[in-house]
Amino acid sequence: MDSAAADASEPYWKRHLAAFVAQLERMPWLLPLISFGWGWLSFVLVKRGEDLARLMALLAFAGWPWLLIAPFIQKYLSKRAPDKLTELALNFVTQSLQQELLFFSLPFIIGATQLDAGQIIFAATVIIAALISTIDPLYNRRIASSPIVNLAFHGYCSWLAALVVLPMVVHLPLERALPAALAFAIAWFVITLPRSLRALPNTRQRVLWIAACLSIPAAIWLLRGNIPAAGLSVREARITQSITDLTPGDPVDTINSADLDRGVIAFTAIHAPMGVAQLLIFEWRHQDSVERISAVIQGGNHSGWRTWSRKQRFPQDAQGDWTVDVLTPQGQLLKRLHFRVQ
Repeated sequence: MDSAAADASEPYWKRHLAAFVAQLERMPWLLPLISFGWGWLSFVLVKRGEDLARLMALLAFAGWPWLLIAPFIQKYLSKRAPDKLTELALNFVTQSLQQELLFFSLPFIIGATQLDAGQIIFAATVIIAALISTIDPLYNRRIASSPIVNLAFHGYCSWLAALVVLPMVVHLPLERALPAALAFAIAWFVITLPRSLRALPNTRQRVLWIAACLSIPAAIWLLRGNIPAAGLSVREARITQSITDLTPGDPVDTINSADLDRGVIAFTAIHAPMGVAQLLIFEWRHQDSVERISAVIQGGNHSGWRTWSRKQRFPQDAQGDWTVDVLTPQGQLLKRLHFRVQ
């Protein structure tokens, strides 16, 4: 049978897919350019408004199940159609969805990141992962070519999707989003554990991988205060001594002891996704003294839901520096305010 007859016998979709693969081999820059453009399109659309953000969240969520089942589909197809074309097509879909989820998450992570070393480091890891997913030679050499690294990168993208996307799609409060994301990550490690262990060459590496699967979720939980509360953004925050009709008075940074009987107000306006009711904690700290006051905000207000915490009882030794941290119930820092009593 000549080559023309062989080509004619190929399925229609496979001939066109082969042509697409040949085009990619002639223009290796095309695939990262398409994926990079799609990722940044999500970034721009998310920043344009609530409705577009919700639409993009739904689109990102639609691709999330693929990331969860992609390793099993790849294993199945590698037995049924063990050729380069199948592997390239699967890697193309997976890489594109990873880029979509990473770049979709970026504006929410950046918008929630405070001037805190831990949160800055976390945001930097998301940026680095997003860039790696767009650089084809680096991705193919370091991620796609290693089954164990590929599964770990998969798990990271799935965890980040659960952390950022779930609150917007199912109106999940952020104090539940982090435990839910960790639960998905643990389930991912458990489900893929047999394949991970088969991919490792010796017992020592298998033991280290199991230890990592156990320790990484525990470390994330212990360091949860360093994870930005993605989806919440502080529109305004100040320390003041007066508030009228939800409008705060002039900001103050130094207060005389004689004026403490007027009270001190920590005011914030925080934007949350529409439909999400979010509990906040105002943590007042002075030396070794800590006082926690809770408040609830409702998402959907473009300028931010206005709330405040008023402190009226101060100790006799109130002089010195005070800090008011606005936190989620899980300890994620939203805003840090300072004032001094003299």
